[in-house]
Amino acid sequence: MISDDTPSSLHHNDPEEDRDFIRDRIRFLHIGGWIGVFASVSMTIVELYRNEFFRVIPSILFSVIAPFLILGISRNMENYRKVLTGFASLILFQQILGAFLSFNEVLMLIWYPVFPLTYFFLLGYQRALRWNAVALASIVTGYVFFPFLNRIPPVSFPIFLSAVLAYSVAVVLAWYHYRVIHTYQTRLRQEALVDSLTGALLRKAGLQQLSKLMSQVDRIPDMELSVALLDIDDFKRINDQDGHQSGDRVLVRMADSIHRSVRKGDFFVRLGGEEFLLLLPGQSFNHAHSLAENLRRRIERDVKRSDGTRVTVSIGLTQYRPGESLSELLHRADHLMYAAKKFGKNKICWQEPEAGDPFASAAVPLSGNL
Repeated sequence: MISDDTPSSLHHNDPEEDRDFIRDRIRFLHIGGWIGVFASVSMTIVELYRNEFFRVIPSILFSVIAPFLILGISRNMENYRKVLTGFASLILFQQILGAFLSFNEVLMLIWYPVFPLTYFFLLGYQRALRWNAVALASIVTGYVFFPFLNRIPPVSFPIFLSAVLAYSVAVVLAWYHYRVIHTYQTRLRQEALVDSLTGALLRKAGLQQLSKLMSQVDRIPDMELSVALLDIDDFKRINDQDGHQSGDRVLVRMADSIHRSVRKGDFFVRLGGEEFLLLLPGQSFNHAHSLAENLRRRIERDVKRSDGTRVTVSIGLTQYRPGESLSELLHRADHLMYAAKKFGKNKICWQEPEAGDPFASAAVPLSGNL
């Protein structure tokens, strides 16, 4: 039974990153960004006394543009990914300019091992690997063409080679470090969001996804969203008579039937115990009804107890009405599911989208005909 105190609004957390992690990352970006601005200004002042103006353009760029990026992320946290890419682009452009304009300065090479770490922090380990490859290719190209463009020799080749090797080692170490962290983060996120037994989203993650889909329907009137609440008939008897291991096997087989029935864009949620929720966005109610009926038949055909007895489900099917709360939607699906049990189990009770009665329903017999 779904309680009526289900929250009607949920935070739409980014599926890839926790919002607390995002805040910490932005906080660190503020600190690191202003330190970078201070370092760039200091380098610009030092280099102005030693070189022509155009050779210090790379260090000037960061000190001028970075503050705007930092202020931009302060005003709107939702754009933080774009700001991270903006920082990476600025640093890459700064590197390329430096390679073509300032390769006669050993001081420039001191920062080389820092750049790979910066890309990995800003972009993640997969994108950062590609960006570092572009940066290394640009550095080598800049070293080759520097004497032709500037009419002066670059730093000696041994110094250049040492800098490139240091850069490469930093890339490898950072890639391994961030890859390991990413692997464990993915594993922990999977454990927090997905039920290990059935592969379904856990209740909290599933209701967050439903809330997000409801908001999309509110913004896009032509979009349809159907939900189907499934409950295994007599599951307590299965556990009591056959044991909990047998009950788990039934859950696994039923979940497999559901995974093979739904589309790629649908969502499968385990609300708890033997109760499941299907979220079916972007398809008509008739298609959702056909999917639910095919699923009911597949489970009846394919899922059996240890003694060969067929397992069945009762399904409540309804459609989201724009503007209603999450609690109202789930309460209606819950009511329909219990109506299916009342009418004899192994049935679908549904509510036509245009029905005026909030609990008008029809029961589908085993044949699937009204």
